[in-house]
Amino acid sequence: MFINSDFLLRPMEQAHAFYTDKVKLGKKGQVTIPKKIRDEDKLKENDVFIVVHIPGGDIILRKRQIKAPEDMMLEAIRRAPKFDAEAAWREVLEERKRERA
Repeated sequence: MFINSDFLLRPMEQAHAFYTDKVKLGKKGQVTIPKKIRDEDKLKENDVFIVVHIPGGDIILRKRQIKAPEDMMLEAIRRAPKFDAEAAWREVLEERKRERA
């Protein structure tokens, strides 16, 4: 799978110190993110992550940003096709004329 380099080079929202640490894979495939990282990024239980597996064994976790319902609604409205109220009204009037004829 090809990974767009923009995904990896996107600027971080906050200034972070580069940090590495060793972690172990548990029996059930769980990995514990070091406390220093959890605290700095304000990670909490049940946060959702995108897991990216890069050929060669590298794995990237990216926190998924969950949007507020009102933001999702506004985004859906922006993506919706433009509505021409005048054209719709003309269509209704034409349909009424055809029904009466």
